Order: sequence, then structure tokens, then C-alpha cells
Amino acid sequence: MKKKKFNHMHWKRKNNMSRLHLPITRSILFIALLLSVYNVTAQVKRTATIKLDFTKTDTTKTCKATVLSDSSLPVKEKEVHLFVKGLFSELEVTKAITTDENGVAEFNFPINLPSANNGILTLIARIDKDETFGTVEAQSDVKWGAELKNDEAEWGNRSLSASREKAPMFLVIASTLIICFIWGTIFYVIFQLSKIKKSGKMFTKTPQAIS
Repeated sequence: MKKKKFNHMHWKRKNNMSRLHLPITRSILFIALLLSVYNVTAQVKRTATIKLDFTKTDTTKTCKATVLSDSSLPVKEKEVHLFVKGLFSELEVTKAITTDENGVAEFNFPINLPSANNGILTLIARIDKDETFGTVEAQSDVKWGAELKNDEAEWGNRSLSASREKAPMFLVIASTLIICFIWGTIFYVIFQLSKIKKSGKMFTKTPQAIS
């Protein structure tokens, strides 16, 4: 009887130990799975570059963005955005273009986009938050901006948009006549009021003289 009781206790201890080892084994397997997933993700996260080329004709301006992977292979079916760098923000000049099988996204650039920097514009091509490559960006300067007109030659001319000293002559004459008419009317009214006041005093003095 004692031998049977001993065997039963030994089996019970062994069973409890196996139950304790099971959660530990599962935790180790879970950690190993997480590490393998992290390694796979790190391997999938690759880099890419964007190369910008510019072509201009008499009627068109074309910007070509070529996207290449870290192994110099074309990256296709990726949306590329084109921006013009401003003083405080970036202006997207056209809708996003998806790269073709050669990794090229071709943009038709606006003809008359103004520039205050002697016609020089800073163009930025960007792929935003891609699952494989993350954010990829390239920028380049190109003299494609329409230069702002210099009005120094016409600075002395009179115009409606000029300052008060350079207002159009007809406007100066018209405003002067209107002001003179208004002040003339005011003086005329004052003069008539003074005449009425004087005639009223004379009327009050006349009955006394008769009496």
C-alpha cells in the first residue's frame, strides 16, 4: 500500500511540473515568433531614390521623376507627388502620378507659374509613407517660373492703382470740383443765414422807430 501511494504522488508531481512548463514554452514560442516577424519586416523595409529630369519646349514643360530601388531596379505602381517649395509652405502643382513599369512618373508643369526668385523654382518629388520604402523625396531647382513684371519704368505714370500724388488727372480735377462745390454750398448757406439774421434785427428795430 505504501508503494502504491508513493507512485501516485510521484506521478502527481510530474504532472504539475509539466503544467508549469507548458506556459513557459508557449511564451518562448511567442517571443520567437515576434522576433521572426520583426526580422522579416526589417528586411522588407527597403530604400529607394527619385531622380528628376526636366524637358521644356515652346508650349510645354515636363518633369520626369524616375524611382529606383536600392538595387537600382525601377519601382512601379507608386504614387509620386510634385510640389513647388514656397516661402512658408509647399504647393502641389498637379495631381499625383503613378509610376509605370519603368518607374517613371511624368508631370505636365504649368506654363505661367510665377516666381519671385528670378524665375527659379524649387521642385520637390515625394512618395509619402509607402509600406515598402517609407517616405522618399528629391528636390531640384529649375528656372521655369514666370518672372514678375518690373514696373519701375511705369512708376512715374498716373494710374488708378498709384498713390495719391500719381492719381489720374481727370480724377484729381473731378474730386477738386466736388470739394469746391460742397464748400461753396456751405458758404452760401452761411451767407443766407447771416442775411436772414440781419433782416430779422432790422425788422425788430423798425416798429420802435415808428412809435
